[in-house]
Amino acid sequence: MASHLKGVKKSTLTDEMRRALCEYKNDHPSSSQKDLQLWVQQNLHLSISQSTISNTLKRSAEYLSSEMKNSNVKRHKSTKYPELEKVLYEWFLQYQEKVNMTGEMIQTKAKEFLQKMSGETNPEFNFSSG
Repeated sequence: MASHLKGVKKSTLTDEMRRALCEYKNDHPSSSQKDLQLWVQQNLHLSISQSTISNTLKRSAEYLSSEMKNSNVKRHKSTKYPELEKVLYEWFLQYQEKVNMTGEMIQTKAKEFLQKMSGETNPEFNFSSG
């Protein structure tokens, strides 16, 4: 941990919190990053670094856009296989009401779809539980 953050509990903002921070900054344009740090601490009950404030403000257009899908997400990961994920998600939506879904069942179906889409199975291909 960086020496200037010793004793500070690591906190992660959700997109909803980041949006609130950006809205506050828009409403109070003269607020410094230190002021915003204090605002987050008082209103969101989190201690965050000044770099988190800076990085959030850099992406404020993204956080303020109405296109945010899930504002409770803390981290965004891009998918390596978007087509596979799309097909698997559609299958999941179609069968979630009919079958008690398990992680193992979803992984098995993903392997089937991968084989159909690529024509081969890769034993090193690893499917996560998430």
